[in-house]
Amino acid sequence: MVKKPRLALLVPWIKSKGGAERVVLTLLKDKKYDIDVYTFSYQKEKTFKELQNFKIFEVGKRGDGAFITKGLRLFRNLLATEIKDLDKYDAFIISTAGITEFAVFRNHHKKTIALTHTPLRAAHSMYDYYKNESYTYRLILPVMVHVYRFLEKRAWRKIRYAMVLSDEVRNRLLDYHLIKATDIIKLGPCADYSKVHRSVTHKKIIFYPSRFINYKRQDLAVASFRASELPKRGFKLVLGGFVEDKKYFRELEAAVGSDKNIILKTNLSEEELKELYRDCYATIFLAINEDTGLVPLESLSYGKPVISVDEGGPKEFIKNGVNGLLVNADPKEIGKALDSIVDKKLYLKLKKGAIASPRYDSESFLKNFDRGIKTILDTR
Repeated sequence: MVKKPRLALLVPWIKSKGGAERVVLTLLKDKKYDIDVYTFSYQKEKTFKELQNFKIFEVGKRGDGAFITKGLRLFRNLLATEIKDLDKYDAFIISTAGITEFAVFRNHHKKTIALTHTPLRAAHSMYDYYKNESYTYRLILPVMVHVYRFLEKRAWRKIRYAMVLSDEVRNRLLDYHLIKATDIIKLGPCADYSKVHRSVTHKKIIFYPSRFINYKRQDLAVASFRASELPKRGFKLVLGGFVEDKKYFRELEAAVGSDKNIILKTNLSEEELKELYRDCYATIFLAINEDTGLVPLESLSYGKPVISVDEGGPKEFIKNGVNGLLVNADPKEIGKALDSIVDKKLYLKLKKGAIASPRYDSESFLKNFDRGIKTILDTR
């Protein structure tokens, strides 16, 4: 009997049904590996129930709280927490959105892999955004980022390979000079839309599924919808997702007010999510400089056109005027794009393009992962 490779996977937190958690679940379901997952915060009630069937160990102390507080607690965990007997694993994988790589200062393994969702956006691509969030951030963030970048460079020297889900993330690693191009393995999106039945019907619904947090810009979706003619045409805007930022959600509720044309749905079940994808006329996606962007891929899998900001990972999958529309983050421009897809000729063209778009499935993701792991394990 061939022995399965043993892998240690460090994930900073498992707290929602987001892209990072979906990657973890996909890897755990692959029976080719014996994977132990380590995390600083495992919130079972908020994430995929299937994860409870696998080995997940909580280490360190929880890193919940506000942005800076959470970051400081996580930073402390990464520097102080040691995974025991790390050498018993064939490889050490860190799932990172830009800070988990600091675990390498305490945890040494000759085959360390960064499963990179993105380099830290607050220190790079979204630095100006976070800096302008508050007076406190304007004072503290420049110092924190200066220290962070110093440590980031040194952490990446201890990382042998990077695995990425999109060209956008690959380019960020290269732009920030964190790793050589030859040491980057592209896995592609982690999704499974091969079994989705594309919808041929629709209702007058514009759907934006995403976590409620400010950089997803649901407030921009509200302003854009109101700037369009769609409310007069009987359309509804449905914003659905998990509430990650309660303050932002309260502000969004206040902005929506008693507007019956805009519906907020929290903690959508998988069936509710599928139903809204099947029923919607089109989707909208306005997140700031998204790393990969699973929402557009989900939308296309259902045969629904996407109106997305022309930023980040979605540009790889949405072809302007073919399967969706790429727009600037401006309410008037987005409003015009919403109005334009009511034109039957354009809508049918975009819908046809959406139906013809490639479907991404977990099988192709895992094939790329298997190929990458084999290369890594075979390398001395």
